[in-house]
Parts: sequence; structure tokens; C-alpha cells
Amino acid sequence: MKPSPESLIQESLHSGEYYSDPFPLFDELRASAPIHFSETIGGWVLTRFEDIDAVLRDHENYSSKGRVTHLLNQLSSETQARIQLLNAHFAIGLAHSDAPEHRRIRSLLARSFTPRIIDSLRPEINSQANALIAELYGEVDLIEQLLTPLPALIVGKLLGSRLSDLPNLIRWAHAVNGLYERGGKISEEKALYAEVMLHEMREFVLELVAERRAHKTKGILAGDDVLSSLVLQEEEVLSDQELLSTVVTLFVAGHETTTHLLGNGILALLLNEDVIPQIRDDMGTIPLVVEEMARFDGSVPRSWRLAKSDLELSGVKIKQGELVLPILTAANRDPSVFQNPHTFDFRRDSKRHLAYGKGVHVCLGAPLARIEAQEVVSTLVQRFKKIELHVDPDKLEWRKDLALRGLLSLPVRLS
Repeated sequence: MKPSPESLIQESLHSGEYYSDPFPLFDELRASAPIHFSETIGGWVLTRFEDIDAVLRDHENYSSKGRVTHLLNQLSSETQARIQLLNAHFAIGLAHSDAPEHRRIRSLLARSFTPRIIDSLRPEINSQANALIAELYGEVDLIEQLLTPLPALIVGKLLGSRLSDLPNLIRWAHAVNGLYERGGKISEEKALYAEVMLHEMREFVLELVAERRAHKTKGILAGDDVLSSLVLQEEEVLSDQELLSTVVTLFVAGHETTTHLLGNGILALLLNEDVIPQIRDDMGTIPLVVEEMARFDGSVPRSWRLAKSDLELSGVKIKQGELVLPILTAANRDPSVFQNPHTFDFRRDSKRHLAYGKGVHVCLGAPLARIEAQEVVSTLVQRFKKIELHVDPDKLEWRKDLALRGLLSLPVRLS
């Protein structure tokens, strides 16, 4: 008897295979139940490119507002009484709003994330990458020594924080991201911890805001950091609560996601030994390599939306208020869109991939993540003659996380 879709999900999670290699499960679900309501995960699991693309584009019927509240409401009344800040914080802001609020906030942010401004950061990113890589030789952990500090440094600079703030920023981001590791459910313990860490992070952001209002501190983007540009707007402005929620989102979403985009991607390069020599022969292929890294094993496995009303998706009825989980990494391995999807092929046309989402909520920081990845790959392959995985691939440890896919460490030998 063929196992049910739900038992496949449960077994994959129980065995740990989901975290190390979820793609066989996605293939099974796509073939047998591409739109499946999972009690284990807590929502509709979508694994077919066509359905996922449709949901991401349809902001009229699928909402980003109230998603965190939906998860927090499942917690015990005792816990809910202790997480009032979480409820208030995630009720507003860039990632947790629909039009017209979302359009207004994003338009303000977009002024600091134009292609010209983001590309102007390339020399700074190159300099920081070179400085970190200059300290590496022999046996190293790329996650700890390069791929965690670099995105934190860059996003920290965008927000106008200091180098000494980085350990706290990394700790806070990890706590907030930890809220979502179970997909459509939240651990009581993680919620209580995130409440404490979020309070600390918001107090820190408030200090930075106060500095800018008092002294109009100058940063790195056209004379101003992103936080300054938001705080010192003369016309349209964000409320303090919108500002806090959005700034926290910018750091949390722009840090660990880039760490693991790079970690997953570099692992793919190391397991496909012919790729790095090809890159060295033609450094102009690096943008293609980075795009394939995102398609092949992106760091954000799923998006999430709430159904605004009773809906029908490819013949499946979805009720108002139910959570819909488009699995981005499953869409990016859909053979109806990408030929030989489980093969790393940077010469393919991978432009249609959904690693950064799609529609009005497409990742604002995607151009920055691309540049960071390009500079890291370029610097590594030029600096070192040999980059070798220093552990059996089967022994690599992955985050036990449904919302963020990435390695706990990436041991390599550099020479």
C-alpha cells in the first residue's frame, strides 16, 4: 500500500531527511498531492511551480497580513499573555501588510534599494569579503568564519549600526527566525525567547533612530544609511511602530538568508567538481552561477500566505483564514519548468526561479544578496587553488528548520 502524503511528510521529518535532502519528498508530493493540507506542518503545502507562481502573484486573494498572528493564536493562553510585543510587532510593517500599507512602505524603502545604490555597494562588499577571506587558510568553517559575518556586516552598515553591534544583531536575528522553524506552527519556548530578544532589538533600533533624529547622522548610501533615509523623510513618513517592524525585518531577512544562500550554493559547487574550474576559465559566468545557486538550493524553502476568502486552487478548495505554504524550493526543482532540475547547471536559463519570491512581496534585498554572493564566489575561487569539502557530505549538519534551509557548518580545506 502506497503511503499517504501526510505519512511521507511525517517520516521525512522524523528521519531528518527533510532537513538534509527534502527534494525526494517534494518530488513525491508534486506527483501525488501537489496541493496537500498537512496537519503536521499546519497548512496547505504547495509543490508545483504553476500553483506556487499563481499564489505569489495573487495578492488580491492571498494575504501577508496577520500571518504571524495566525501562528501565535495557536499557543496556550498563558504563553499568549506573555508575548504581547510579538503580537504588536508583527501586526504591521513591510513583510506583514497588504496594499495600500505595503505599497506605501515599500515605495519609501525602494528609494534606498535602487539598482544604482545597491551596485554602488559592490566595492564595500568586495573589501569586506577580501578582509575576511584573507584570514582563512587550511581547515576552516566557512559558515562561522565568512558566511555569517559578511552579510551581517553589510546589512548592519545599511542600517547604520556599529561593528561592535554585530554579535547582538546576529543573536537577535537567529531568535526571530527561530519562530518559524516548524512551518505553520510555533514552539511555545521559541515564542517566549523571541519576545525577549525582540524587545532588546527594538530598544537598539530606537537608540539608532534617536541618534539620527538628534544629529542627522550620516551613513553610506548617498550620504545616508537606509535607517536615516527612513527617519528623515520630509514628506511621507513611517509611524514609529512601522519603522521598528520594518527595520527589524530588513536585518532579520537580509542576514541568515544570505548566509545560507551562499552556504548551500558553495556546497553545490564543491559537490560538482567541474564547476569551479569552469568559473576560473570564465569569471564572467559568476552571475549565472549565483542564479543557479539560488534555484538549485535556495535558503528560503517556503513562502506563506493566508487565504482571504474561500478559494479554489487547481480544483482544490481552500477555506478563508487557512495558511497556504508555497514551497519555493520545490517549485525550483519542478521538471515541467526546469529540465533535469536536480542537476546543477549554471548555463541553463534559470531566470524563472522563485528563490526570492514573486509578485508585490518579491524580496527587496535580492539584488544585494546577488552581489554579495558574486563577490564571495569570485574572491574564493581566485584566492585559493583548491577548495575541498573537509567532511563526508552525509555527515554535514543542517538546521532543523522548515522556513530557513542551511548548514550549521561548512568545513572546508583551503590551499
